[in-house]
Amino acid sequence: MSSGISLHLVIIMQHDFEKAIAFYQNIGLELLFQVPNKWAEFDMQGVKLGFAKSEQELPERRTGIVLEVSDVRDLYERLQKEGVEFIHAPIDEPHGIMASFKDPGNNIIDIYQPTPEKLRESLEKESTKEPQ
Repeated sequence: MSSGISLHLVIIMQHDFEKAIAFYQNIGLELLFQVPNKWAEFDMQGVKLGFAKSEQELPERRTGIVLEVSDVRDLYERLQKEGVEFIHAPIDEPHGIMASFKDPGNNIIDIYQPTPEKLRESLEKESTKEPQ
């Protein structure tokens, strides 16, 4: 039975508001609307990403936000050429490929490309191992 609860909005703080909006538009997010220098919302396939203006520059922080993309390496190379600061380059994991970047507001965001075939292979390999 469904609880009727769904994720509607994730808010992150941005000090350099206009730079943050341009940054996220550049990586492909659709800007729904903005209240100049105060609030902005992007649509991410039904979940909204909201920006609230911070009067002070905030320290670097991990948000826990993971954006699924079709090609992590391609986006990594494009953003790196544009001067985006990456916390780590693409890493291959059994479940997918991940990289982390820092946005203009010092928010650390992860990008993720699922690799279901590798995960299936890894799980099958683990299930055929003899118990220790």
